[in-house]
Amino acid sequence: MIVGLLRTIFYILVFYYVFKFIGRLVMPYFLKKGVERMQKQQQNAANNFRQEEKKKEGTVTINKGTQEKNDSTFMENQGEYVDFEEMK
Repeated sequence: MIVGLLRTIFYILVFYYVFKFIGRLVMPYFLKKGVERMQKQQQNAANNFRQEEKKKEGTVTINKGTQEKNDSTFMENQGEYVDFEEMK
């Protein structure tokens, strides 16, 4: 019984140090890839901002693909119902 407990503790310690060693080898690679991905996203956002600034003043553009759809009870091709009272 005590031998099984010591064996379990030994395996836990071995796995801990193996994963710790592998983590030191692999984590810098994943961190580098993550930083590169974030830099690319920021660069794309800056380029999009510059392109929007270059547009002629007074022009209007509508990007329907970037707008989020709101949760409404009516369809887009229908009008919104407005309740009114008749005045005499």
